[in-house]
Parts: sequence; structure tokens; C-alpha cells
Amino acid sequence: MTDDFLEPWRPHAAEWDRAAAQHLFRRAGFGARPEELELALSEGLEATLARLFADRAAPELRASIQPLLPAGELELLQAWWMALILEGGAPLHERMTLVWHDHFATSNAKVDDVRLMHEQNELFRTRGLGDFRALLKSVARDPAMLRWLDGDSNRRGHANENFARELMELFAHGLGNYGERDVQEAARAFSGWGISGRTSVFRPEHHDAGEKTLFGRTGRFGCDEALDLVLEQPACARHVACVLLEAFVAPPEGAWIEELARVIREADWSIERALRILLASRLFFSPVARRARIAGPVELLAVAARSLGARIAPRRAAHLASEMGQALFRPPSVKGWDGGRAWIHSGSWIARHNALVELVSDGATEADLERFFDSAEPEELPASAIERLLPEGAGQTFTDALGSAVRNAHVVSGARTAVVALVLTSPEFQLF
Repeated sequence: MTDDFLEPWRPHAAEWDRAAAQHLFRRAGFGARPEELELALSEGLEATLARLFADRAAPELRASIQPLLPAGELELLQAWWMALILEGGAPLHERMTLVWHDHFATSNAKVDDVRLMHEQNELFRTRGLGDFRALLKSVARDPAMLRWLDGDSNRRGHANENFARELMELFAHGLGNYGERDVQEAARAFSGWGISGRTSVFRPEHHDAGEKTLFGRTGRFGCDEALDLVLEQPACARHVACVLLEAFVAPPEGAWIEELARVIREADWSIERALRILLASRLFFSPVARRARIAGPVELLAVAARSLGARIAPRRAAHLASEMGQALFRPPSVKGWDGGRAWIHSGSWIARHNALVELVSDGATEADLERFFDSAEPEELPASAIERLLPEGAGQTFTDALGSAVRNAHVVSGARTAVVALVLTSPEFQLF
């Protein structure tokens, strides 16, 4: 691809097709229900993108967690977030919330406070498409993060380097873009921040107010000044560019990173402005970005359910995602989930298969599948399922297998269920 890959994609009428629209919905959200997809096809790319950025979560659903928080049950919080992902009405915001949850990975396994995990989740939701500088500064003072990376024990004369190290290595720069001295000095700058109850507090008596040298600059830096220096480094915009490319496009290449980093800086660190360019770009809709990512458990379940117009209880969906290896609010480490091929080892593949079969057999009613296939005749079911679920196409061997499933079914309803289950559990469907 040439170096104008972030130029807007201006499709001809035939190019804005089901495959392109599904690609956008799967990457910038969690798939589309059939009626949403038809609306997008009729309105075009520009209007569809505008709606994705304008959509906001249903306020009553977002507020529904409040009376449940006193119970302190993580399963209720997981179910609430799954409900927002499945039916909340703001797919891009929820997608970005999940991206930041994975990036600033914090686990209730150590935080052990559902209220704090909910507050952090809301932070990602409200600031996720905003100014990355403000997001980073909020994360540095977030009570769940302070507990997760031992901010309370970072005190003058006894600096705890956990947050400073993960900030440099994982959150802002990446390995090779900072020195050990930078970690040590940043840790001193962050000293004094801790938690009182469920609130972050600054205790001046525990802050190291002495001079520090960070990235070659010397001064009496505190938390904000140190973070400003982190953000000033060229590696920071490149690192954020990598995050966005990994999440929305494909494993990033050097030229993509440099160009998107430039866009991020010119957008004054606005994630929304950068994403508006990325999601409308030639790169995003190019063949290299199509079916280039193995779907994570949460997005796999959500896309499958929404594509069928099926219903699944959010608590059950969260449980199935956990069985597949993605327990919300419990990432395995500060690195988050490994993703990619790590999603499909032998044990998790069986869990993925079983979850998708359960979705078809229990979540999609006979009426759902009849609507999905739009009254197609039995012999038309394989082609119809491929058109709706695998619009990029499928091989003849797979198409023949779907035909065999139809012929072996005793009734039309059984044929519909068998065909959909085979498509959803295929490797082709799980490449987003």
C-alpha cells in the first residue's frame, strides 16, 4: 500500500457492500444486527461513521449497576458491562472502553473492590475517545490503579517503581524507549499519591519534592510534570498509534505507526479525531485489514449474537467469555490479554465451539433464524448464511459441508440451526 494509506476511502457504490459494512461494525463496535446492517448499506459509509461516533449508551442501562454495587459481586459487574456491549446502544464507546481496559490492565483479583473497578470502567468510557493526555493523568490517580500497582507504598525515601515501570514499558512508551534512571526518577515524582477509603489522595508529607532528572530534563517534578515529560517523548504517540492499529486494523507496520502518530499529535491527542481518520481510511478498508484479527471471546460472542438478532443473558455471556479466556475485570496480568493466536489454544477452542453452539441452540429462537434467513428455501440456506455471516466468501469444501448439513436435517428449522452453527464455529467466522 502506498504512503497515502490514511487518506479517506471513497468507495464506489458497489464497493460499499455487506463485507465492507460488516468489517466496520465488527471492528468499530461489536457487530451489527440485520436491520442495522441494512440501514448502513442504504445510507452509506459517511452516515454510518457519523452514527457510530454519535451514539451514546442508554442512560438507564448505564445507571442500572448502581443498586447492585453494594453487593460487591464481580459477576454482576461483568454482566452489566456485557449488557452494555450487547444492547447498550454505543458500540464504539464500549469497544474503546474494552481497548483501554486491556491496555491499562487492572484486575479485581488484587484490587478486590467492585466499586473501584466500576469507577475505572466508567473512566475509560467517559474519557476513552477524548484527550489521551487527560486519560493518562486520570489513570495515574485512579484508585483501582493505585491499589493495583502499589501507589500507596510509594513514599519519599522508599520509592515504589511499579507504576512508573509499567507506565514506561506498557502504557506509554514500550521497551527500548526509556532508561532505568527514567523509571527511578518518575517513581519519585509519583510519590505521595495513595488511597483513603475509595478516594485517591495526595499526601505532601510522603512526596519526594527534590530535584529529579527525567528524559534529560531536571526539575522538582511532581506527578503531572512527569507525565507531561512522558507524553512529550516521540515514543509516546507511536505507542498509542500501535494500540489503535492493533485494536482496529491489523498488526502494525512501521510506516503505519509513524503516520498515525503524526495524526495523533496533530489532533492534539484526541483519540476521537484520530479514529475518525483511521476508520474512514483506505488502510482500514484495505484487504490487509480484512479478517486480519482473531476475535477475542467478548467480541466473538457479541458479534455472533448481534449478527443473528439472537438474545443471550448478559450474565451467561460474561461467564462464557470467561470460560474462553477473557474474564472481564480480571485480565491475567498488567500486560492484559495476549490476544491473537493465544485465544485459540486447544482448550479455549473447545470452549469457543461450545459457546457458539449454545448461542445458536438456546439464544436464537426459530423465529430469529427464520427472520435471519428471510424465508430462504432449504437449498438456499448455505449461500444465504455465507452471504450474511461470511461476506468475504468461503471455499467450496466448506460450502459443500453446509449443503450436506441441510440434506441431513429432518426439518427446515433443524437445517437452519445446523447451518448457522457450522458457520459460527468455523475458523473463517472467527477472523474479524
